[in-house]
Amino acid sequence: MTDKSRIHPSRQVWFHNPHGRDTVPASDATVVGSAGIEPVDVYGTSYPDPAEIPTGLSPSTQAPLSMYTVPTGQAYVTTAPPRLTTDYFPAAATKVVFGGKRMYTIQYGHRTSLVYEVDMRVKKCPHTAR
Repeated sequence: MTDKSRIHPSRQVWFHNPHGRDTVPASDATVVGSAGIEPVDVYGTSYPDPAEIPTGLSPSTQAPLSMYTVPTGQAYVTTAPPRLTTDYFPAAATKVVFGGKRMYTIQYGHRTSLVYEVDMRVKKCPHTAR
């Protein structure tokens, strides 16, 4: 790779990469991007919906990070397969509550963030020899 234009959260930037020495292709990466025509909300937590929490337990609140979205046309590498939302209640008989939705963990602007699986399209990038 030589110098390449890259999209960095809502900005186009250039990474100086003389003779391709500072980068390597990702192998067996999973890339996710917006599945629709609207930007996708980005989260910092992965909690079940309040209706999925057993009676008597106080659900944690989850709201999208107001300053970030995955714009249409952008894609991000996941760090793991999508996982069920969870919440932890140390004083309850059922200590871990699993929700019914799954979220991907992505690297977003040098931060670890989460997006709902249903909002994303997925592309598996197979290993390629260099």
